[in-house]
Amino acid sequence: MHQSIILKVQSDAHDRTVPLASILSRARIAARRLALPGVPDWLDNESDGYSDGVGLPSYRIVSGHHEFFNSAHGCWRPLIHEDGPPLLPLRQSVYDLEELVLNSPAGFLSSPSGPVGLSSYGSTLTFPSRYRIQNMDVLRALGCVRRLILDWTIALESAGVLGDGTSFTASERMEAYSVTQNFIAQNQSIGVAGNITGGTNTIAVSQVSEGGMDVRKVRDFLSETWGLLGHLPASVREEMQEAVSEAQAEAGKPNPDERKVGKALTIIKDLGMRAGGSVIASGIVAGAQALLG
Repeated sequence: MHQSIILKVQSDAHDRTVPLASILSRARIAARRLALPGVPDWLDNESDGYSDGVGLPSYRIVSGHHEFFNSAHGCWRPLIHEDGPPLLPLRQSVYDLEELVLNSPAGFLSSPSGPVGLSSYGSTLTFPSRYRIQNMDVLRALGCVRRLILDWTIALESAGVLGDGTSFTASERMEAYSVTQNFIAQNQSIGVAGNITGGTNTIAVSQVSEGGMDVRKVRDFLSETWGLLGHLPASVREEMQEAVSEAQAEAGKPNPDERKVGKALTIIKDLGMRAGGSVIASGIVAGAQALLG
């Protein structure tokens, strides 16, 4: 048995000498191998940076210091805001933030701001200004990301989601859906692009319809899909076989658990999407989607 990537990420998250960017990279690999519906948004955003328009988690909004450059004295002086210190967003990737802190021996980061006009003795003078962010505030935000990854992998381990190296069984992938969904629901500080309960780029599990699932149609679909496995790319064939087998085992019971069947169908749909745009793969995706409602 190979070393579990979940335990490896967990171990690295404990070790402050391991760069957070490396931990995130492994965490994203684990999420892909778990066949989650797209890598969880918070892992993607932390790794690649938060684009404009994407909501930031609370730990990435920090207090800043506004300063102007007093040319007469050749130094930066503070600007006092009546409503308190300005709140500044940290949208850079974890890698960029780590590099910026590493290369800022002065103990703070700065970014230019617009010119400010200051009145004195009846005249207004214009000065360049900047925002300053203490390194400690940036490190505190990075520490939150490290803690979240650690907590996520602990939750996966507690649910028995470990894998063999980077390989996971269909049942582990099904359990990972629930674990990750619950983890994000319980950690509202995580910035999720979109609604947690829907959308094509979130990590929520598609739910079965309130009216109940047509088990006969599910069995027919799974039987047809099983017969098409040999036409799928080798990269997804083994995982698809495991997922279909798990779904057939549950759907074949006298009283199948619709929630488990729904999870299995979601995995089958996502594997079909990973298989490419062939007629067979597209048919599997469409069939699973129709059953999920």
